[in-house]
Amino acid sequence: MPTVAWHDFKGFGIFKDIKQYNLSNIGAINFTFPPTLTLELRQAYYSCISYIDYELGKVIQELDNLGLSNNTIISFWGDHGWQLGEHSEWEKHTNFEDATHAPMMIHVPGVTDKGVVTEHLTEFVDLYPTLVDAAELPKLETCPPNSQNISLCTEGTSLVPLMTNPTMKNWKTAAFSQYPRGGDGLHGDVIMGYTMRTDLYRYTEWINFKGRPIYRPMWDQVKAAELYDHMKDPEENWNRADDPSYKYIRTELSKKLKIGWRGALPDKRV
Repeated sequence: MPTVAWHDFKGFGIFKDIKQYNLSNIGAINFTFPPTLTLELRQAYYSCISYIDYELGKVIQELDNLGLSNNTIISFWGDHGWQLGEHSEWEKHTNFEDATHAPMMIHVPGVTDKGVVTEHLTEFVDLYPTLVDAAELPKLETCPPNSQNISLCTEGTSLVPLMTNPTMKNWKTAAFSQYPRGGDGLHGDVIMGYTMRTDLYRYTEWINFKGRPIYRPMWDQVKAAELYDHMKDPEENWNRADDPSYKYIRTELSKKLKIGWRGALPDKRV
């Protein structure tokens, strides 16, 4: 992968249980924690998940106790994934699948009672219009290209149709996310990693990005690129961005990435 894609996770070094190992090169590319420490970190993470699951169960049980389960929509999501040593990476600050693929579960009484699973691509921007739709509130309009003067709109797509037809053909063709290097992308110029996941590929371009007050991607100033073929390499271990046999695929994915989410909406495929 290109160096800019790497997150150094040096923040781990501030914790007492990490300091005792005296890891002077923590966060360097391909740095690996000692096996015992890796197991302890993963154990702690799984313990946290179990605890959250237990607490969530208590909330749902109380809804049952109060007789509210049949008219309460429940949404559960995590704002990012978490790397536990994959690619020798830790924490969340990358554009890999492990960092951008996160939980999202929604229960709508009378609709998902028996459980529904879809393999279609969904995004967190879909949660807002989904809740509006499930609650039978007025439909949200899609945000126009310039929405500064629009009081209420959405960039997402309601998932309610997927709840009744999880294999429907006409659905969005890509999911988008981004993460910067060199700052937060708000207060100054950075290198921004724009990434797009389709059903077959993840494609990322690291480009110069103008911060405040312009907030503009410089698509003609590409610093690096990543292309992972999920049919052959679901763990994203082989960057094919410069592979001649993927030249056409990269060109098409690059066009779609620049067009953005509007070009991936149902009925608006490019």
